[in-house]
Amino acid sequence: MEQNEKIQYRSPLRRGELDPNRWRNTQIGMWAWLWQRISALAIIIFLGIHLTLPYRPLIQFLLLLTVTFHVVLGLRVILMDFGIVHTKYQKALVGGLAALGIVMFIIVWMGIY
Repeated sequence: MEQNEKIQYRSPLRRGELDPNRWRNTQIGMWAWLWQRISALAIIIFLGIHLTLPYRPLIQFLLLLTVTFHVVLGLRVILMDFGIVHTKYQKALVGGLAALGIVMFIIVWMGIY
C-alpha cells in the first residue's frame, strides 16, 4: 500500500442509529460464536423436552442435530485456540467440519433407527 493512500473505515454506529447492512460485514467467527451459544440454549430446551417425552423420534432427531451442530462449532474453537488451524482458513474449516458433522449425524441416526 502506498504512503499517500488512506484506508477508508466505516464510522461506528451512534446510539439509536440502525444500519441494516452491517451484519453482512460480520466475520464468520462471530457468527459461529453466536450460533454456538444459541445451540447451547436449544440443547437445554430439547433435553428437557426429551426427558418429559421420551422415545419421540422427532425430539430425538432435533436433539441429536443440535448436539452435532454444537460439537462441530466447539471443534472449530478447539482447533483455532490451539493454533492447529490459522484464522485465515476459518471458512474452509467451518465447511469441512460441517461436512464431517453431517456424515457423523447420519451414521449415528442410522445406528439408532
